[in-house]
Amino acid sequence: MREMEIGRRVLVFTDKTRIDPISKESREVLTSIYYPSEPTGNKGKYATLFEPCTSLAVDMLSSMGVNKEYISNLETVIYNNANINMTVRNCPIIFITPAYGVVRDMYSFCVEHLVKQGFIVITIGATHESLFSIFPDGRFIQQSKEISEIDSLDIHYWNQLLELRVEDVRYVMNNLEEILNSDKDLMAIVDVNEIGIIGHSLGGAAAYEVLKRDKKVKASVLLDPSFHLIRADIEEKVSVPLLVVRQEKCSIEELENDFSPELLSLFLSGYNALYNSCDINSSFIKMQGAHHMTFSDIPIHYKEAGIKLRHSTITKYISAYFEEYLMKRENIFHELMKDNISDGVYEINSVGLVI
Repeated sequence: MREMEIGRRVLVFTDKTRIDPISKESREVLTSIYYPSEPTGNKGKYATLFEPCTSLAVDMLSSMGVNKEYISNLETVIYNNANINMTVRNCPIIFITPAYGVVRDMYSFCVEHLVKQGFIVITIGATHESLFSIFPDGRFIQQSKEISEIDSLDIHYWNQLLELRVEDVRYVMNNLEEILNSDKDLMAIVDVNEIGIIGHSLGGAAAYEVLKRDKKVKASVLLDPSFHLIRADIEEKVSVPLLVVRQEKCSIEELENDFSPELLSLFLSGYNALYNSCDINSSFIKMQGAHHMTFSDIPIHYKEAGIKLRHSTITKYISAYFEEYLMKRENIFHELMKDNISDGVYEINSVGLVI
């Protein structure tokens, strides 16, 4: 049986109500829409995610140590502008907001699995903050020097980036109808009442902030989020079911060599506050063998050993969570958690220790 194929379309939003702090012009937000597609009869290439600036993107990745021939020939089941598969219906929508610097399309391992399970996925870029942003008109915008040199303890600047992300996500959500109206077939297969969000790192902190401000979202997954930037308060408890997936290192003892004392203190207190302010249906887990970038495609680029299995485990838990809370498939995630240790997945408490 032929593997399901996935279509991808790019849509650019211009928010004329906001001025981009780097370009000093109206804020532009790049999105990629992923959906089940009809068979194309071709073998897809990962590098086509970087069209129309494929060579520039590949050269930049190559300059960072990625094998040029390998990344150029890496295969995918994602195809740009493929026809929508009209046999599917009632697909919930999941937004993805990426880690600091990570390009929005570098979550293909997760996108592929979710679309195959019946979701529509919309990834939201961060212009001037991502390693690069590729516009359909051929513009190739690299990460700004100002943002690339941000100090880890410049919390004021990080909060500015966070707020920019939050408003980007909310703008796209508020203009969801424009995305769906870009193709009548797309509108026909979605369920606009069931919306989820995934955030990684800085994107995780942004996703949490979106939950506090926008009641459209019904469930969320935070992948090793930037806890030092999360503003959690028991008085403004988020009522949305939340799955927090962390890397292997979680406790103060495991992290003390990776953070400065000041940053570690903020990080741990932010996690503790999040843990204690979440919905009763929320779950906190960590994954054995995972590091911060395991939750993106970056390890694929560098051919990291064992990444296929780790990605398979991550997507299994993410998908089950959304299937339970967006597709209303009763207890599918909770049944999965009964055998979680065999997957190298462990429940953790408010200080990151295994329960």
